[in-house]
Amino acid sequence: MKALITILIVGGAIWGLSQLVHFYQKSTANSIDHQRAAVPTASTNPDDELPQLPPALEASLKQALAGGAGTMKDWLDANGPFLKDPRKAAIQLDYAQILALRDPAGAKRLYQEVKARNPTGAAVSGRLQKLSRLFE
Repeated sequence: MKALITILIVGGAIWGLSQLVHFYQKSTANSIDHQRAAVPTASTNPDDELPQLPPALEASLKQALAGGAGTMKDWLDANGPFLKDPRKAAIQLDYAQILALRDPAGAKRLYQEVKARNPTGAAVSGRLQKLSRLFE
């Protein structure tokens, strides 16, 4: 009879522990889900908020970005006059980041040019501030 009572107590303890672990895992998962829902999703690409380019220019820009600094310079020379700030500034900052490895002085000069054209409250001012450590 003692053995039966011991088995029931041990079995009950194991069952109770498993229920406790299950409850903890469920509450932790719910807590994480609520935290994810509470955090607003920020735009991963700050350029998404800028004015869009025409589809033909958007496609050629992607190709130029993939092509490197030389291709990007050619693209900016050809299409730069047709672009307006803040989108032009964002593209030029992309080019400055690519150019920084090959020509740091040229990249810094381009950064200063974009910074001079765009006041503190401009759409690209946050990006200018982040890149200031690299170019100043």
